[in-house]
Amino acid sequence: HFGSSRRGHQHKARSISILPSAVAMAALPKLSMDDVAKHNKKDDCWVVLYGTAYDLTKFGKVHPGGANLVFDNAGKDATAVFDPIHPKDIMAKLLKPSLTMGEVDPATIKPEHVAQLPKKEEQKKKKKAAPAGAVEEVEFLKPPLAAMLNTFDFESVARETMEPQAWGYYSSGGDDEITLRDNH
Repeated sequence: HFGSSRRGHQHKARSISILPSAVAMAALPKLSMDDVAKHNKKDDCWVVLYGTAYDLTKFGKVHPGGANLVFDNAGKDATAVFDPIHPKDIMAKLLKPSLTMGEVDPATIKPEHVAQLPKKEEQKKKKKAAPAGAVEEVEFLKPPLAAMLNTFDFESVARETMEPQAWGYYSSGGDDEITLRDNH
């Protein structure tokens, strides 16, 4: 029967408290996007990702992709910029729970609150703006898959075709999180 072992010894029942994510999320304060938008400076930087506001003031300074990527999105919903580069659960792994500021009411998010990825045309214009006498860049053409023989071939194509921030992240090896685990 419950509470006893085969040898007749009594065991105390242990109470384990496990909060499901929905319950844990309900405990967070509800914020409006206007509340988050007030935290839009390097020394006071909140960023919304997947509907949750995080205080990234300290983390922004050590962000592997560069501080500007974080600080340029201060006070905004940066999910569209964040999502192509990072795993969805990375904030829970990296940040202390005290840096999770609250859940943002989706009805309060206006278009001006949402960070946008740079447009492809803007990036191409930046690349073409070169000093006089410079060689004009030619658009990169991907080789056929059958011509790619090793990881170096795939890497060279990725370098030319990925967004600069995404390439910076993946080429750093940051997605395997080995260093993250070894440092904790």
